[in-house]
Amino acid sequence: MTLDFTCQKCEGTFEIDAQDLIDGSEKLECPHCNTRAPANVVDDFVAALTEMRAQVAALSKRFTLSTTLESEDLAELDADEDDDDDDDDDEDDVDEDEDEDDDDDDDDEDLDEDDEDLEDEDEER
Repeated sequence: MTLDFTCQKCEGTFEIDAQDLIDGSEKLECPHCNTRAPANVVDDFVAALTEMRAQVAALSKRFTLSTTLESEDLAELDADEDDDDDDDDDEDDVDEDEDEDDDDDDDDEDLDEDDEDLEDEDEER
């Protein structure tokens, strides 16, 4: 599997064989301007490539796969994830309100018990 890269700094293009990147014989570095990706990003990318290859191998028993993934497509995914995070925050607010209501129910139960205790005292008198 060949990966095609375009450097954001110099706009130079280059190719790297995925297996060379995975086994460490090739570095993710622009051959034109020597720009490198951060090591942690490269490590995560290599791990994702390794997992993808494993999953494609599993699928290959039934299907063949050809794919193109453009960085611009990922910008849309990032925006969607940000929207999902905002939705999650809203859900948390609702959950907190529900928790407060649950506390109120506990207080009501305590009041009911206090009323019963008062009634018992009245009956004893």
